[in-house]
Parts: sequence; structure tokens; C-alpha cells
Amino acid sequence: MLKIIEGAVFLGALMLYLVPAMIADAREREDAFAVTMVNILLGWTVIGWFAALVWARHPVSDRRMKHFARRAQRAVARVTIDAIVARAGSRAGSIPVFNPRLVPMVARIAASSRRQQRG
Repeated sequence: MLKIIEGAVFLGALMLYLVPAMIADAREREDAFAVTMVNILLGWTVIGWFAALVWARHPVSDRRMKHFARRAQRAVARVTIDAIVARAGSRAGSIPVFNPRLVPMVARIAASSRRQQRG
């Protein structure tokens, strides 16, 4: 009889411990898995359990989701641009560099050819 009571107390304590995860799942939150992970990993601290409970009960607004999506897009764009710049930097040795003395000469040749086309 004592084992049955101990088992019931254990199941009750486990269900109480996982209340934030169950609330998040019942509300069909998109981040229910994240709430569950915070609940499991940090729920043993009283602060972590209450944080998971507040997070599970807090409504998700479309404005917040749009803001999060925008921030995620910017982060991906930054990483992509950094990768492109790094790749271009590694190929900089293979790009021919103009001799500064030749640039004015090329400009004069182009200007003279334009004058010849007009005249």
C-alpha cells in the first residue's frame, strides 16, 4: 500500500513539475519545445520553473513573431555577406591589380578615341 502511495506522489510531483510544458503544448505554442527544454533543464531551480510557467502562459503576438523573423533574416544576411567578403578576400591575390602609372594612360587613350569618334 505504501508503494502505491509513493508512486502516486511521484507521478503527481512529476506532473506538477511539467505543468509549464503541458500548458505550452495545450496552447499550441510554436515554441513549446523550447519551453519544455527550459522547464526540464532549469525547472529544478524555482526561478527556472516560474520562468517556464510565465513563458508558457504569455500570449504570442504577431508583432513579436514578425520582429523575430526580421532579426533572423538580418542575421542570416550578415553571415552570408561575411562569407562572400571572406571568399572574395581569399581570391584577391588572383585579381589583377592595375599599375597606377597605366591608369592615366588608359584614360587618355579612351578620351582620344572619344574625340576621334565625334570628329
